Amino acid sequence: MPSIILIDVSLKTAVISKTENLSYRQILLREARNFLKAIHDVDNTEEIALVTFGKRVTILSDFSTDYETMISKLPKDEEIVDESGDFFNAVYQAISMFISCWTSDTYGKIFLLTATLWRGGESYVAKQCYPKFITSLFNKVNIKLCIFCYSDFNHYKLEPFYNEFVSAFQINGVVHHISLAKSEIAVGILKKIVEIEFRPFCATMTCGTIKCNVLLIPPPQPLVITSEFGLKNTYKFDSHLTIIGYAGDGDFVMVPTINSYLLLAASTNECSESIPHFCVLLHAALANKKNFAICRVSEEWYGLICCVGNDRTQLCLRCFQPGKNPFPWIGSFDELIPSGMSEEIENIRRSLKTSKPSYASRSYTCWIDTNLMKNDVLKLLKLERKLPEKEVAFYQDLNRYCQHALAIGCAQFFQFLASTFEKHANSVEMSDIQREHFNHYMAYLKLTKSFERSPLIPPFGSIQQTNEAEG
Repeated sequence: MPSIILIDVSLKTAVISKTENLSYRQILLREARNFLKAIHDVDNTEEIALVTFGKRVTILSDFSTDYETMISKLPKDEEIVDESGDFFNAVYQAISMFISCWTSDTYGKIFLLTATLWRGGESYVAKQCYPKFITSLFNKVNIKLCIFCYSDFNHYKLEPFYNEFVSAFQINGVVHHISLAKSEIAVGILKKIVEIEFRPFCATMTCGTIKCNVLLIPPPQPLVITSEFGLKNTYKFDSHLTIIGYAGDGDFVMVPTINSYLLLAASTNECSESIPHFCVLLHAALANKKNFAICRVSEEWYGLICCVGNDRTQLCLRCFQPGKNPFPWIGSFDELIPSGMSEEIENIRRSLKTSKPSYASRSYTCWIDTNLMKNDVLKLLKLERKLPEKEVAFYQDLNRYCQHALAIGCAQFFQFLASTFEKHANSVEMSDIQREHFNHYMAYLKLTKSFERSPLIPPFGSIQQTNEAEG
């Protein structure tokens, strides 16, 4: 799990803290040193990059596990030039650095060490003040932003700027307010945060008679869900994970998940190097085919194990919403049992679909890749050639695809479909009725406001001509 430590050395951190009689800059550099040592004590294989920022962003150390070298590269207070800080540029550069070194599926963290100099905090009331390119970058990567905000105060009267930034655009992040007035508590908080963020969760995974030790990164936290009646239910991971079956992507292609964890093999001294770890076998089984392993993580809480990454080189555990029956079209996970049991139990076993239906027999619209979208467009072109006989089917499918494009926010689909129809119309001859239909749905597809569309109905003239022809 690569991480970036981002240290604020801007002009505001040159102010002297009344509690410790040191500048905030000296305090932040000291805390960065302690933070690196704490990470090294928990996991000395963690790859860390060290970056400082004022008006400019300076990379002190690229991603490395050489903690002693990184600590030695931390600048001294007198070596730093006082300049105003640019928080947004620093976060942007840190994310760009992460993207250039790791794939988008890699889970990582940015730890920002900064200071708040007055009780009210740095407040930007207007949401429009935040640059939206930052949030768009966060949507492209799997990064958590952890902000350590040091101050001399025990509490704040106003919500600080960093809280607003995390909550305004629902960024995956957390803000820790650390009071220098309570130095012992501050040290304890730092160690506790390192334990939470970096120490992997150890568990035993079982598949039939096979057992193995695994690690989950980041360590899962308790999940609290409030019911519609106001009751709060807390779900925690068990230390014993159980694989209850396997399934293809036919049923699980669009299922929502609430969190993801890297699943790693835990090395044990008892295991021989000649015997492969079960995670190696599991990865080989899931990497080449679009299959999933269904896993029970605790009572009434399930997830799936799949391969992620550009080369599908990592195992990932993705958790569903807690409950025995989170997806009505699949059924209760408690009824999924291993095959090969008695006939009486085998009769009640639920079978999982492993084949994906073609677009011709598909009652739902699903564009998980470009081929499925192209197949649907080809179907429209075939129906277009058979107008007006296939008028009902053509407009029914056209409306279904357009509504799906609006639902997933794919407004460019209308432009793509219009250009496809135009190319097809230039290559074939059309009757007068077909030309009337063509002008009708082309005007619909070329509407300026893409998201203000009602279902399209056939032109009245074509319906009247069709009825006369049938009469």
